[in-house]
Amino acid sequence: MVVRYETIKSVLLVFLVITSGVLTWNLWIFQPTYEFNDKKHVHEVSISDPKDIGDVIRPVKLLLHMNSNHYGIVDEKKVDETLQELSGWTFYDLGEERIFSRDQIKGLAQNEKTLELIFPDLVPFDLYKGILRLEAEKLPQGSFDRLFILWEDREHEDGTAYFLDSKEGKVYESHVNSDHLKALFNRLKNQESQFDKFEPYELPDGRLKYLPAKETIMFKYKYYADYIEPEKFRDALFKDPLLVRNDNGEKFKDSTSRMDVDESTNTIFYVNPSQAADAKTNQVDPDLLKKSIEFINEHAGWTDNYKYFSIDPSTQKTTFQLFLKGYPVFNREGMSEIKLYWGKEEVYQYRRPYFGLDVPLPHPAKINMPSGEEVMDTLLADPNIDITKLQELILGYRIYKDPETNKVIVLEPSWFYLYDGSWERYVMEDVRGNLRGLG
Repeated sequence: MVVRYETIKSVLLVFLVITSGVLTWNLWIFQPTYEFNDKKHVHEVSISDPKDIGDVIRPVKLLLHMNSNHYGIVDEKKVDETLQELSGWTFYDLGEERIFSRDQIKGLAQNEKTLELIFPDLVPFDLYKGILRLEAEKLPQGSFDRLFILWEDREHEDGTAYFLDSKEGKVYESHVNSDHLKALFNRLKNQESQFDKFEPYELPDGRLKYLPAKETIMFKYKYYADYIEPEKFRDALFKDPLLVRNDNGEKFKDSTSRMDVDESTNTIFYVNPSQAADAKTNQVDPDLLKKSIEFINEHAGWTDNYKYFSIDPSTQKTTFQLFLKGYPVFNREGMSEIKLYWGKEEVYQYRRPYFGLDVPLPHPAKINMPSGEEVMDTLLADPNIDITKLQELILGYRIYKDPETNKVIVLEPSWFYLYDGSWERYVMEDVRGNLRGLG
């Protein structure tokens, strides 16, 4: 009995010694893992409502070319009606890229029945495949900014659609069901009176622009502004808002980032210098536009009717423009655009307004805007204009604060032209002169 007791003691002693050794060893080698929350807090902040890709990337104009006549429309409801119809089609046999000459591109609009959808800038196929049904053995890696849909009105013969990259002259051909085309063009023909008459205008260098043939009736609007507290953007953009220093409500800083608030224009400018990109690229990154939309969606930053407007792969920049009544809104101080520059891994710079248009004031002033031909003639007569740098001419609105009260925002119709990469406001005065600048 004694031997058995001593044996048990020995076994217990050995067990305790081994256990102690194991615990001691674990203490020596144990390295605690701490979870650092390195993610931004954007998912915790909801400033407005998120938007789907199809809500942000839209055609800005429809052109209907029928029987040698040309009609245009920018009304968002009518553009959306057509796009919704097209989203139920299948664009099949989407082919590989081809290069079209300027004359071949002109010829696309000279068919007896052609619908042309114009996007503000290049849209990657891979991103838009959820909006239009694109059927191909392999989806092209390219982009497009115009879509031509041609109907030959031949029995049992499907129509042809051309996706065009107008910057490079690249064309991607596909086909669509003839029954769909017949229904579409019959509807558009019945709505022809709702379209404005457009006329082709050939520039001296051979380019062809379709411009409003007559005066366009527009209105000068005034809106009360809906201001958003800049602190909401602080909470969305900084990794830890509790560590952000505030300088008189105009500058917010932490160890890596800064956000400046401009109360005169009600805009913010966020920058993270550590994200400054080194490499440059001329290839449109399919993810550049997508991640820009996702970034704004993370804090539901669509405070008004903003649409995709431009992309610049060389600077990794995307721009979303404010639209009113189907027309883009411009301001030289950033009051009408959301602009992002991407860096190495995250957003490098973020500029945007912190207000939205709220309640419109009654009785907007009616303004007759001159025809596109009249404006283009005057532009081309200006000796300071280099025709090779004149890219686009469109109607839009200039936005600014009412000088009588900061609570009211004014939107004034104007002609704008894209010149050497920058949008300029055209002012037609009594002497038919013009002034540069958006202000």
